[in-house]
Amino acid sequence: MKALPAALVLAVAALSLSANGNGGHTLTILYSSSLNGNLDGCDCKGHPRGGLVKRAAWLRKLEHPQQVLLIDAGDLLDPYPDRDLAVAIFDTYVELGYTAIALGDQEFANGLDSLLEYRERYPLMAHNLTLCPDENRCIFFSTTPHIVERAGIRIGLFALIDPEVFALYPAELKKKLKIQNPDATARNQLACLAEQGALLNVALFHGPYQAAKELAETVAGIDVLVLAHEQQLIEPSRVGGTILTSPGEDGNRLGILTLEIRAEGRVEYHNRFRLFSWQDDPDDPAVRRRIDEYKHKLREQL
Repeated sequence: MKALPAALVLAVAALSLSANGNGGHTLTILYSSSLNGNLDGCDCKGHPRGGLVKRAAWLRKLEHPQQVLLIDAGDLLDPYPDRDLAVAIFDTYVELGYTAIALGDQEFANGLDSLLEYRERYPLMAHNLTLCPDENRCIFFSTTPHIVERAGIRIGLFALIDPEVFALYPAELKKKLKIQNPDATARNQLACLAEQGALLNVALFHGPYQAAKELAETVAGIDVLVLAHEQQLIEPSRVGGTILTSPGEDGNRLGILTLEIRAEGRVEYHNRFRLFSWQDDPDDPAVRRRIDEYKHKLREQL
């Protein structure tokens, strides 16, 4: 289907708590992924990056941010250890109002102890993952799915990580992870959400496209599946009854998915991607200050 014009998309977001006139509701989901540590951007030739500083400026202009669903499918962090950068990114996501962030493999960059701290402070999710930081402890990363209300409906949220994303990681790390089959976990989460009265189910999947496609084909009940890990831009399409999509590489795009939920339960959608430019988009002043503080800490360390 054709994408809505930008002004119309924002108008829909601002009115998303109202019925759409067809006896149903309209919901706007804003989705991102694969920031890869790009708090700041770069106009690097051949590989430009807008950076979170640009996305934040756009998001702060939303008139009613609490009326849209803002989610991320993981790999926020740089793949190399950097605790200060990690905290700066996570704190920015919280300020911007992200409701759910799927755990990606790059979130392991600062070690399991740091990851468990992030789990307590930020809306990270991985419902099929158990961490065993030592021989005496094993901890479910996420237990129950998350329920939020937007557009007058109850929305269920859960996140899955595919074991394939750890294929190149050291054996020492992999032996501390227990990853349940994503299909089985998805069915369990959906059953729990049905009991809680969720009318729309959104899954965040961190793993290969083919695994996400097979999940959508074999597990009924996922309305929207946002994918990350392989840095692919994937235009939304229906796979079974699921709308499957991914915003691509380096956090350069924000997906804007507008759902029209009809009274009989049918879901129609429109989508566009907002591409952020290092040269053309404004900085968010608060994030720019955070970048300056981060760079100052780096200089002190050097």
